Amino acid sequence: MKRLLSRLLLLSVFIAFPAQADDVIKLAPGGSASFTLQENVTTGYSWRIDQAASRDLDILSISDGGRSGGRRRMVGSPSMRHWKIRALKPGRAEIVFAYQRPWEPAPVRTRSVEVEVAP
Repeated sequence: MKRLLSRLLLLSVFIAFPAQADDVIKLAPGGSASFTLQENVTTGYSWRIDQAASRDLDILSISDGGRSGGRRRMVGSPSMRHWKIRALKPGRAEIVFAYQRPWEPAPVRTRSVEVEVAP
């Protein structure tokens, strides 16, 4: 049982965020990339973009594709938050995502994604 749980935990790490922190997503203007973050909204935690910690977001269009998976009424049931980035113009941006409950002052986790847009 412990072995199965540890394998599932390891698998969830890879599913949760294919583009690892400190990785650079390279796009051409007009290009796009999608990724997914695992969250647990049944316990109040969700991902949001930390505008103050991010930089040069004006070169990107970022859309929240919503959630999938998880069972709404089952507390502790994880779901996946989908994000899509579209490159608007050349440059380099950093998107910082904060994982927190809206009523708490600080995130419990952050993820940073660098995006390089070049022709």
